[in-house]
Amino acid sequence: ARQVLEPELLAKIRDEFEQIWKTVDRANQLVLLKYETFIKLIEHPPILERQAAIFGRQTQLLQYDFLRQEPGSNSPLRAWHRDLSFPGERPLSINTIVYLDRMDDKTGPTYVVPGSHRGEALPQADESDQPLPHEVPIYAEAGDAALINGAIWHSGSCNRSSGLRRGIYMYYGHWWMKRYEEDFILPSECLEGASEARLRLLGYRMPDKDLHIYDPTLPFG
Repeated sequence: ARQVLEPELLAKIRDEFEQIWKTVDRANQLVLLKYETFIKLIEHPPILERQAAIFGRQTQLLQYDFLRQEPGSNSPLRAWHRDLSFPGERPLSINTIVYLDRMDDKTGPTYVVPGSHRGEALPQADESDQPLPHEVPIYAEAGDAALINGAIWHSGSCNRSSGLRRGIYMYYGHWWMKRYEEDFILPSECLEGASEARLRLLGYRMPDKDLHIYDPTLPFG
């Protein structure tokens, strides 16, 4: 998805990203959902509307993270994994990566293996940190986003540029799926004055009368 962040918002998020990064060991949802800018980002229409097109009123935020690699990283070439071990044609979860820097061969793009969401196989131990024959890079400009089926094999790569490699990871899925953190008590800041739609997005309100039998045509809002 091209330019889900317009230039002014991109600049604001970059600045706040760096401020938060300096203060915590891990910037996950228990941290990020304290800040107004990042609370609003999970509902940002160019992002949320794409999730709602798949999950409808079932859309829930399951995880929220930052990633930041310094220039000249010594990390492995690949780190193949899937986020969800439940393969199939219909996505049950979508890992949405919002890029704050240009992703090219030097910066280290995200890679995916097309079709790997259909099977149950996982990357073998001896190939998990190496390029694979059928991998495809996701090149992006700052402000773009990649929406990746959680069941597909994907990997970050090594930053060999002279700049930063930064991304924001928003993991959405069906409302009946469990969240990543063991502690479900989210920061009070994201609940204060929250709309019904946000409470559903955060898992605090049922999306419909039933979690399993629901009308997929109902809009999210």
